[in-house]
Amino acid sequence: MAFALIVLIGVFSLQGSLGTGSAENKLGLKLVVKTSVEDTQPKNYYRDSTSYGSRFADSSSFAPEFFRTGYGNVLTSQAAFVEAINNRSTTWKAGVNPQRNDQYRTGVLSDESMKFQLPLGFVLKKDEQPLPMSFDARQKWSYCPSMNMVRNQGCCDSSYAVAAVSTMTDRWCVHSEGKAQFNFGAYDVLSCCHRCGFGCDGGVPSAVWHYWVENGITSGGAFGSHEGCQSYPFDVCKKSGDSNDTPRCLRFCQPGYNVTYPEDKHYGRVAYTVPKDEERIMYEVFNFGPAQATFTMYTDFVQYKSGVYRHTFGVRVGTHSVKVMGWGVENDVKYWLCANSWGAQWGDGGFFKIVRGEDHLSFETNVVAGLPLFR
Repeated sequence: MAFALIVLIGVFSLQGSLGTGSAENKLGLKLVVKTSVEDTQPKNYYRDSTSYGSRFADSSSFAPEFFRTGYGNVLTSQAAFVEAINNRSTTWKAGVNPQRNDQYRTGVLSDESMKFQLPLGFVLKKDEQPLPMSFDARQKWSYCPSMNMVRNQGCCDSSYAVAAVSTMTDRWCVHSEGKAQFNFGAYDVLSCCHRCGFGCDGGVPSAVWHYWVENGITSGGAFGSHEGCQSYPFDVCKKSGDSNDTPRCLRFCQPGYNVTYPEDKHYGRVAYTVPKDEERIMYEVFNFGPAQATFTMYTDFVQYKSGVYRHTFGVRVGTHSVKVMGWGVENDVKYWLCANSWGAQWGDGGFFKIVRGEDHLSFETNVVAGLPLFR
């Protein structure tokens, strides 16, 4: 019988840096790694993005007017594809989007993500109160404006970075009990974290969280906002085939922002993988704030408008990363409530629901999070 090697790498005391009454004051996290010690440190495994880029291009280069169904035939319009989905789906509704299907980008290097795993985070002192049937982080932490903000990754395969910094922003607010608001930006990750991936050609969520702990991440507003140290550099795609080059690593802030790049860096205290367990993920989100999840994406997901998404129709286009905000039950179907990074015009105001408790499309296998460091 084979046994996985479990290496204890630390027990983190989480008391003393938070406001009175914070759930985190009652908890500790024991982090273990189910691989070798060598694999706990990120390496630049992915030195050439060509193989990933071409594979993604092959699956997404067809125009929205020509949708592969996965059943050997092709539909000739987005409307026809939506109709075919709705004829098959029983838990959710599809709709026509304002942009072309291939202009909604993903951004996770799924193969490389398996090579660098964060340690597992186990709760040592667990609050045994039952979790509610439904939960929405936006309601519990209503003093955190970032909870209602839907980011837009634009014409860049950067969901690995955008979902991560969005989650970090929420957690910074949650763990300061609203006293500290810091809008983490993706520019620093895309341009300066070379171990995180290939910038606009995809990356690894776990590596972004490790970068937060080891190097810190600067602030940044939306495209064209000129907010924060480094605003997000990419707008939405303007035409089919659009792509953007990874921005140059600039270790200084934009004009008008009166904080230096090193001073603007805000850090994480610890980063970890949430165990693949429905209740543990629920406990994580309920007590610590939103988390980042990654799943296999198919073309039908792009057409989501309402209901609880379950893959129904279409072909795989890549791996996508999103922010988990809560959970619930709709028409007897359990779901995760999530925020996407395709702007507020997509889906249900930028949010969506996906089947919970079945590890659908490996959603519950790939959940990561971390805790902020307040100096």
